[in-house]
Amino acid sequence: MTDSEHLDPGASQPVNIPADVARDFADTWCGVLTADIAARLNCEEVDVLADLLRALGAEQAADEWIDAHAVDDEPGDAHYQEGQTDEAWVSADAYRWSPDLACIDDEAF
Repeated sequence: MTDSEHLDPGASQPVNIPADVARDFADTWCGVLTADIAARLNCEEVDVLADLLRALGAEQAADEWIDAHAVDDEPGDAHYQEGQTDEAWVSADAYRWSPDLACIDDEAF
């Protein structure tokens, strides 16, 4: 079974997700989990997770996943940033990334 076979053919329609489910998802997939897992994901995987978080209104969490992932990217990788350190800046929100900041509530919730 290919990855695309896991999808419902009607999935191109908008999906309504209850706010509490969206909030629980974002809360569960941020924090210490971000630092532990982001570097182990490939670029496509972290992009898809970030896209889902953004769709749920968790912009900052999405940016933090990308930044945490980028720390271990190498030259030629999609998220590589020369001089990237473990204390990456989330430029969109002007927050310094750290596992403790990953669960700051976004105003969208």
